Formats: sequence, structure tokens, C-alpha cells
Amino acid sequence: MTEYQAAAPVDGAESPEMGNTDLLMNRIAGHINSCWTKAKMAKQQITDRLLACERQRRGVYDPDRAADIAEQGGSDIYMMITDVKCNAARSWIQDVMLQNDRPFDLVPANEPEIPPEVKLSIVDFVRLEAEQYVMAGAQLHPEAFRLRVSEVNDAIRMRVSQEAKASAERMARVIEDQMDQGGYHRSMQDFIDDFVTFPTAILKGPSVRRKKMMKWGPGFTPIVVEDFARDVERVSPYDIFPGPNSRGVDDSYLIQRHRLSLKTLESMRGVPGYRDDQIDQVIARHGHSGFRYFEYGDQQRDNLQGKPHSMIHNTDMIEAIEFWGPVMGDLLIEWGMTGIDPGSVYEINAWQIGAFTIKVVINPDPLGQRPYEIASWRPIPAAFWGMALPEVMRDVQTMCNASARSLANNMGIGSGPQVDVSVDRLADGEEVSQMYPWKIWQTTSDKTGGGQPAVRFFMPEMKAAELMGIYREFAKQADEVTGIPNYIYGSSNVAGAGRTASGLSMLMDNAAKGIKSAIMTIDKVVEMVANRYYIHNMMFNPDPHIKGDFMVVAKGSLGLIAKEQIQVRRNEFLNLVLNSPVALQVVGPEGVAYLMREAAKTLQMDTDKLVPSVEMAKFKQQQIEQAMQVLQAQPPQQIAGPETVNPAGDTAPVPMNTVQPQM
Repeated sequence: MTEYQAAAPVDGAESPEMGNTDLLMNRIAGHINSCWTKAKMAKQQITDRLLACERQRRGVYDPDRAADIAEQGGSDIYMMITDVKCNAARSWIQDVMLQNDRPFDLVPANEPEIPPEVKLSIVDFVRLEAEQYVMAGAQLHPEAFRLRVSEVNDAIRMRVSQEAKASAERMARVIEDQMDQGGYHRSMQDFIDDFVTFPTAILKGPSVRRKKMMKWGPGFTPIVVEDFARDVERVSPYDIFPGPNSRGVDDSYLIQRHRLSLKTLESMRGVPGYRDDQIDQVIARHGHSGFRYFEYGDQQRDNLQGKPHSMIHNTDMIEAIEFWGPVMGDLLIEWGMTGIDPGSVYEINAWQIGAFTIKVVINPDPLGQRPYEIASWRPIPAAFWGMALPEVMRDVQTMCNASARSLANNMGIGSGPQVDVSVDRLADGEEVSQMYPWKIWQTTSDKTGGGQPAVRFFMPEMKAAELMGIYREFAKQADEVTGIPNYIYGSSNVAGAGRTASGLSMLMDNAAKGIKSAIMTIDKVVEMVANRYYIHNMMFNPDPHIKGDFMVVAKGSLGLIAKEQIQVRRNEFLNLVLNSPVALQVVGPEGVAYLMREAAKTLQMDTDKLVPSVEMAKFKQQQIEQAMQVLQAQPPQQIAGPETVNPAGDTAPVPMNTVQPQM
């Protein structure tokens, strides 16, 4: 981490007007507890949906359905169609979002403007040129002055635009490094998994954390230091609690539940905005016993995640709730804060563990936005929770499970004969519960005189073909309702156009249209997270060469185009430029160098050794121009040609044309 990152109060610092009174803490704790009670009550139905989606993904029946199946007997098989589709969607999205060199780009937000003082200097410069031209005895057309001003203005505007793009690229590289240090890729992988599993996926960041990092000292000695890091984290949908009437992350209030270890809690000491004395009291009070809220659905969630004993062994975990919400100024005054306008609304952020409030700050974001972004497989307008992929295909999954259970039961019953036994005609001691080859049945004669056998065998009707047809039809329907066809994840069961390479490519391109809306939703999340890093660097980074009015543009949807196709088109364009003198003149050496660098990247080469950078190409071009100017300034010389015999019989050199340097 750089020095400015350690000193910058990104997550806000505690206002000096807050004070340390018990009144402040008690008021805040009461308000947060009231909001927490309302939010967790409103979340119960959503928690049921979350659990249902995760059970469907894990191949586990809901408790009521499992009880019905156990009561009826027979097979409890669960066909993992939902998990297959979710894994296919996750892999597809990760290949698009995480395979690019950078998930976003920065571009100038507006056309760069020329400063007023530069505009005045343009006029002075052109006037000086005109005066020198006239003093040399040349004639100057009145319109020429205006045209020359426009030419110089356009040249400077282009130079300013190029500099703005260069600054944007430098800023993008800084943000990329910060996101890598903050665990962006790991968190994005978990976020995408939530995106294809739950009604809503949540990504938070950047958040300030104090971390231990290793650096190398003299003699390559490892040195462990503590520094601030700005993490990007995935927030579990189970741990987010929006207000009952919330329509998004910035509406109403929002509460996040954290599961902290003692080590994580201790790392918050010294972080701007946190109260060390309150953290010490929490550790002293709950350090040995732990602290949990034990809310609705917690045990079922832990069971699905492989933690069945979490209720018993919880002494190493401390839970905290993080509150974000608007508060009227008069209420803050009642809490004990000074310097507050009673008629204004303030956005605050507070952390609370039981009766202890370890952090209370006013939202440090310049626009008052909260550091959360949400995305859903199928968003619902004006709703925090959307519709999950498992919910979209729940009816299909239910029918596939029912047909598979019926098929398994029918196969079990129809795999062998059924026996009809007249027990009153069996000999004493004859065992009817066992049947094996070459068994002898001891029976008595038919007392009715009808001659009917005492033991009769018959085969149940096998319905495997019909049940398999039902299963295949609904499994095929899963492709339709999800927009994720089976050939996306390597299935060979493809007919028609999918049997040829070009036909399969066409089908995959069509399938990409269905998932494009989902990736565009994630693009918005990436843009907002990168934009927060951009705002932070604009406010606190001391490097003036990365500053500028930029706009973040995500590149996820661009990754839907096959990379091989992009490379083929790039190579075709490069060949066109190199083989066309007109195109080569238009593009110039800088453009050719850029094209060659982009083409060489896919070959896993060190492009810096192979192709000079744009800056180096400019420098070399300037050197060539300066050398040509020096040659032009030298006087022309006579160069002797081959000796010939003149009419007088003497040998003498024949003069040639004077060699002039060419531009």
C-alpha cells in the first residue's frame, strides 16, 4: 500500500462534534435496535426464499416435502438440474467478467476544454506568425489568419484530448492495482455464485480494513507491517437486512450483519471512524464466550453450508450489525450531537455489537451513497429482491424430480415378479416373506375344488419409456426457461445446426443474447465499485498525473464476443493497414505500433521488448524529424560521378545533380 492510502480517511472519520457521552451511545443503540427489529421481521419470508433456492441448488428437499416423500415411501432421488444450470451460468459469466485484463475502462467524461489562458496564447502565437510572414515580404490573405487560428486550436484540442486519455489510462491502472489488493477477483467469484443462486447478490466496497502485510527488508528479510487496505467483499444475502419498504441500497435504511472473529475485530483498532475503547470493552465482555444474534433461519443456513454444530460451538465468533440510514437532524441533536441543523437529513453509518456501539460517523461519501451494489438474475422494478435462477426453473425441477422418483419406484417394482399367495393353503411353518431361486412352496389342495394354485406370479407393468419421455421433455424445458442451453456446458445432445462448427457457433451467439442482460446488470455493479475507487483517488491521491474528469465504463458485455473472432478481425485489419500505403499513411507509426502490441498480447509475449510503446514511438519519430532538419540546414555538396573521356582526350569528372535531403 502506498503512503497516501494509509493516511486517507476513505471510510470517514468520527466527527469531533459527536463527543463520548453515554447519552449518545444509548440513543444510537436504541434507534439501531428498533430498525433492526423491523428489518429482521420483514426479512423472514425472504429468508425462506433464500433457503429454498439454496436447497434446490444443493439437491435437498424442503422439510415438508421430504416428510411427505418419507411417508409415502419409495425413492427420494433428487435430479441436480438446477445445479447444472447454475454452474453453467456461473462459468459463462466468470469467463466473461474475469478473463479480461481489466473489467473496466476510464474515458474522459466530456470533450476536454482548452483553458482560457491557452486560447489567448493561441491568438498571440498566430499574430506573431503573421507579423513575421508580412515582414518577410509575403502577402497575407485576411481569411488566412482565421484559418490558422482554427488549425492551431484543433491541434491543441487534440493534444489535450490525448493527454486526458493518457491520464485516464494511468488512473485505471492505479484503480486496478487497488482492486487487486482489495481481493476483487475472489469477491467477484463469490458474488457471481450468489447471482446465479439467490434472488439478489450483494457486493460491497471499498471498505477500510487494517491488515498485516509482508515486505522485504535489507538482505531480503521478511518484515510484517500493518497497513490499511480497501477491500471489496461479497455480502451474503442472508446477512443483509433492508428496511421493510426499501427499493434499493440507498432507499430507507440498510443493515448488514457481520460474523467477526476476535482477530478481525482487533484489526479494527486504529481504523478511522472506529472507537478503540468500545472495541476493548467488546473483547473484554465477549472475548471468551462469543456473541451471536441467532436469527430466523440461521441453523438451516448453517446446515446447508456444512456447519451443523454452529449453535453449540460459537465461542469464537462475535456478530455485529452495521447500520446505514438517513436520520433527521433534530433526532441527532436529541442523541447529543452538536453543530447539526435540526431541519436537515443526515446519512449515518454505525456499528453495534450488543450494547456497544463501536462506530458512529456521518456517511463520508460526497453524494451520500452507501458502498453496496446489488444485482439479480431477473430484477423486479422498485424491489430490493429480484427473482433467482432456481426460482425461474422451480416448476421444471419439481416435475423432473417427480418423474425421476416415479421412474425409480416403477423400476424397483417392475424389476421382478409380484407374488399372490393364499396364506390359508400354505403348510405349517412355510415362510412367505422370502423368495429365492429353486424355492419349493408347500401348499394344500384347493378346498373349493376349483383347482386354483395357492401361489401365483405376475409382472407389474413397466412404464419406464413413458416416464423417461416426461423427464426429457421437462429437462428440455429447462433450456427454454433459463436461456442456458445444454450445449453451452459441453453436452453432445445437440441436433440440427449444432452438429456443425459454424452452426454451433451461431447457436452459441444466439444463446449469448439471453445472458447478455444478466451480464449488463453485473456491469453496473463493476462500474459503481470502480467509480468509488476513482472518487477516492481524486480526493486523496497526491499524483496530479492521474487526475481528470473521467467516466467508468465496464467491459463485461464486450466479452460476449468470442475472443478468437476479435483476434481474427484484428489481424485482418493489421494486414489491411500494412499492405495499403494510403492506410499506412493515415494510421501512422503510432497506430501501427498500437495494432502490433494488441496482436502480440494474445501470443503471450513481452510486448515491451517486441513493439515500442506509443511514447517511445513518438520519441523516435521526433529524433528522425530533428535529424532531417539538421540535414536540410547543411549546404549542398557536389558529388563526383564516374570518370569519362572528353573530346580533348583528358579524363575529368562529370558533375551530377546536387543531392538534397528529402523529407
